[in-house]
Amino acid sequence: MNKKSEVNQIDSLMTKSYERDLFNGNVLIAKNHKIIYQKSFGFTDEAKQTKLNDNSIFNIGSIAKEFNAVVIMILAERSLLNLDDPISKYNLGLPKWSEKVTIRHLINYASGIPKIENKLIVPKNDEEAWKILRNNDTLLFEPGTGYMYDNGNVFLQRKSLKR
Repeated sequence: MNKKSEVNQIDSLMTKSYERDLFNGNVLIAKNHKIIYQKSFGFTDEAKQTKLNDNSIFNIGSIAKEFNAVVIMILAERSLLNLDDPISKYNLGLPKWSEKVTIRHLINYASGIPKIENKLIVPKNDEEAWKILRNNDTLLFEPGTGYMYDNGNVFLQRKSLKR
């Protein structure tokens, strides 16, 4: 297949994906250290006020959460931390419930820690997240007995890694 045909196929696929509301973003494909395709599809905002371009900056969002878990697993594999250690081991200044919650509970979203976000409160920084966690003295469920996806688990994963 020649270069022009490859580029046409890529463009056709990406255009159809955008038209069907399956893709909104920037595409850059390089081959042998040379850009063979670069194009923007869609908008930077839901209100469709600002078109994307090759200088658009994206919020990485939830994608980073998996990196925490991978780093934790690498540290566990190297015996630099134990998944079953309670997070109280890291002297984070958390309430008594931190003696029950382990790193494993955090990466499995099975800690039972109270949510740090709701419709009324969204912490703007780490200090606000800390305040919310330190002021909650009860868990929503016994660690390991339930599941609740929440940024508090991720926040504490990061803090445990910074020990």
